[in-house]
Amino acid sequence: MFTHNRRSLNLNGTWKFCPDPMQRCRRQKWWKGEPDPNNIFPSWQPEGLWDIQVPGTWKTQFEQLRWYDGHAVYMKDFTLPPVPLEHEVFLCFDGVVYSSEVFLNGQLLVQHDWGYSPFQVRITDFLARHNRLFVLVDNSLKVDRVPGEIFDWNNDGGIINPVQVIILPPVYIRNFRTTTRLADDQAHISVDIELESRNQTAQEEVVVRLPELGLAGRTVVKSSTTSEVTFTIPRSKITLWSPETPRLYRTELVTRHETIADDIGYREIKTRDGEIILNGEPVRLYGVCTHAEFPATGRTATSTGVATVIQQARDLGVNFLRCAHYPYPEIWGRALDRAGILWWQEVPAYWLFNMYEPAQTRLACGMLEETIRRDGNRAGLIIWSVSNECCYRNPENHAENNYPYWFKAVELVRRLDPSRLITCAEAGNMVAGKPTWQPADGDGFDRPPQSIPQWRPMHTDEFYQLFDILAANLYVNHPGEAAEVYRRFVTIFARYGKPLMLSEFGHISLTQTDIPPDQLGSPIRHAKMLSEAYKVFAELPEIVGYAPWLLTDTRSPLQWRWYNQGKAMKRHGLIDEYGRRKLAFDAVRNGIATLKAGLATKPAAGTGTAVAEQVRVDFSASAGASGKHIRQLQ
Repeated sequence: MFTHNRRSLNLNGTWKFCPDPMQRCRRQKWWKGEPDPNNIFPSWQPEGLWDIQVPGTWKTQFEQLRWYDGHAVYMKDFTLPPVPLEHEVFLCFDGVVYSSEVFLNGQLLVQHDWGYSPFQVRITDFLARHNRLFVLVDNSLKVDRVPGEIFDWNNDGGIINPVQVIILPPVYIRNFRTTTRLADDQAHISVDIELESRNQTAQEEVVVRLPELGLAGRTVVKSSTTSEVTFTIPRSKITLWSPETPRLYRTELVTRHETIADDIGYREIKTRDGEIILNGEPVRLYGVCTHAEFPATGRTATSTGVATVIQQARDLGVNFLRCAHYPYPEIWGRALDRAGILWWQEVPAYWLFNMYEPAQTRLACGMLEETIRRDGNRAGLIIWSVSNECCYRNPENHAENNYPYWFKAVELVRRLDPSRLITCAEAGNMVAGKPTWQPADGDGFDRPPQSIPQWRPMHTDEFYQLFDILAANLYVNHPGEAAEVYRRFVTIFARYGKPLMLSEFGHISLTQTDIPPDQLGSPIRHAKMLSEAYKVFAELPEIVGYAPWLLTDTRSPLQWRWYNQGKAMKRHGLIDEYGRRKLAFDAVRNGIATLKAGLATKPAAGTGTAVAEQVRVDFSASAGASGKHIRQLQ
């Protein structure tokens, strides 16, 4: 649902809260009413709950809950201004982690089974003048969730994104989506409009206006259907959105009941002959990976925090962010549009080998659909990623894989948003001629460097043909290994004719400089390995995207080696948790600058010197196991 700048009541601010590990709220049904003050049960009163700020996570607001995963209770009293007759009222969450049950005035409104993505629920029939809202949140780690019980970031629970109530007319525009197609010297802009009303026979004339371009068109839309308005304009009359020209145009949709508007950049993204094409021209993605994490607020984004990330990205010289590993709040996409930064968005199908199960597929596809419907008009968003490192783990049974999920997720994205590219961070999962991994190895995915010449694709041709971009997470363990690894990647995958991308690469370090340069954790070693990677990329024009892991050190309760310093901090960042830049930051900045200058004189992607081997893979030949890196650093 389109919620931006509609008539609304902001529910952000102070709520009542308590952790509820024994689920007393659910058992005693606190949402049914307050107890008699003279009775012991039910065991709660508003005065006994804590104050918490929404949006926010309990992990950064209460030191005693820093590592708490489990059930929690949120309560908010609010007074709604008078609602005009027959108008509709919706309660809108931009993201909760993880599952949530929402009660208003004693009635269950919705049970939302997954996290991170936005959702809305109609509350018109449950409202009073004075209202009490309960939200029961559960961020427990579970194998049957997406992400599951193991993932490499802190599981910040709570109502982490904004909450609002919006008031809509009886017949309202539920959503709209814009697309741009270029042909010859013309730009063709389509606006698809979705109308909604309880009256299924309702219809409404909708006028679409782009005032700055002098464009206006109209269509009649019936309830629960969509209709389209199209414009054709000479390319010379419109500034297409790009990192160099992040022009946004006010786009208005007007009915006799309301006017909604958004600032939208118009651009076309596609692939051709192994290249990514933006507005008809090849573009390389000079990027970096990010987590939506901030020192004071954790997973909750603030305007200041997002602005800091954008400035850091600009200082690096990047034009692209890989926003890992879950849907980001709405504030991110709008800020990146204004800044002129391309980005990819992902669902947290992460280290999961059970995504083929229908229940798991439902969770991930639910996140995808809700996020696509919210972010469909963000110009900088060019890539949807449906998974990260979710290859199968049983080399003895190839039926245990995630192909049913991948095919369903890609079909869903192409149906909902055919204007963007689709990928997953899986192309780096390759096997050697003689597999070295066995089930007893557990998380140990070390692959000896001498096996590199025998690497072959893990997946079938049908898998690689499914995606627009073949993205790989490829790490090396020691200096001097980058050239052979990345050349082998190109050799194997260039034959598919798809753009190739390094969606993760890098190493680890601290900011302190007294660590021996040949030791793991040394800032000199970290910078050297990144510099070596960019030198190799300059010789491999087939690779058109580069996203080192990671912009900033982040919390991860998996990380307990000496260089994590007892803080469970993931040390792959170019910047530490205090905002101090490591030597690796300059290595990436210099590598990007050199790459930009050098590749200007190189052949286009697909015309380089790497020779693609004719390797067709089927499962009868793939007796190997999944491997993430030459070495997975943990």
